[in-house]
Amino acid sequence: MIKIHKFESYTWVEAISPTEDELNDMTTDYRAPAKFKGYMLDRHEQPRATFDDLSGFSALVVRAIADPKQSRMLTSPIFLGFSHSLLITVCHATEQAKLVSQHSQLAYDSVPEHILAILFALISPFFDKLDEISQKAEKLEGMHNRSVSNRSLDELAALKTSLVYLRSATARNLIALQELQATIKDNLKMSPELSRKTNASIDDLLIEYKQCQTMFDVVGDVVRETESAFGNILNNKLNQTMQFLTIWSLILAIPPIVSGFYGMNVKLPLAGRGEAWFYTVILTAVMVLLMIVYIKKDRRFKK
Repeated sequence: MIKIHKFESYTWVEAISPTEDELNDMTTDYRAPAKFKGYMLDRHEQPRATFDDLSGFSALVVRAIADPKQSRMLTSPIFLGFSHSLLITVCHATEQAKLVSQHSQLAYDSVPEHILAILFALISPFFDKLDEISQKAEKLEGMHNRSVSNRSLDELAALKTSLVYLRSATARNLIALQELQATIKDNLKMSPELSRKTNASIDDLLIEYKQCQTMFDVVGDVVRETESAFGNILNNKLNQTMQFLTIWSLILAIPPIVSGFYGMNVKLPLAGRGEAWFYTVILTAVMVLLMIVYIKKDRRFKK
């Protein structure tokens, strides 16, 4: 779906999950470079900023959270193509398109202002997800003194996966925005006042992404430490279980040994007497008690 918005100084072409035919018509109608069509179609495109010398058309690709409402924190690309009098946005996720549309209601004076408004809107869900991940990480971190369940391990694995996607997206977006700053400065004609305002806004945006990246790194460290603590707890529990099984296997090995000897068809002390079974019980109990005393005194079996 493609929508056309006419403003006083430029035209905004809004594309939401467009087909290849729609993009062909759009690039033809607005004389956008055909080589950028691959950036528009590719749902796995990585963040970048580039400029076409022949057409004077610039392109920016950033990755944003596909759907903030979903538990899986996946990202998808958003294409921003622009010149002095044209802005093209391509979104592949419905929630992304709604966010872009909501922050494009105002009539901006220039294309750079419109682009920066969209970019500032796209970073907000990253901070929301950062708060959500931080709360989950703190909750899991507080479970050190409690039992580690399969559910908590699954949640921890999900957090690690989400952090990989989000940290990668913010890091690559940061590089693309740094390239965008040079692209806008060198290839768009702006008044000195607008140029200063645009540069200041991009600097603020870069600071926001750097802060977001730093916070993701901190949360990632917390998740790694929590995972390490969980691993130590599980290893300790495994050691305790193996120690418990070893102790009882040693104790329970004594009765079969005694009964096995007296079950043989050989002459053994007291075996011919009627109360021999009682002596075997006494002998077994004494050997078990001796084994228990030995285990208690042996440091290898102490916790």
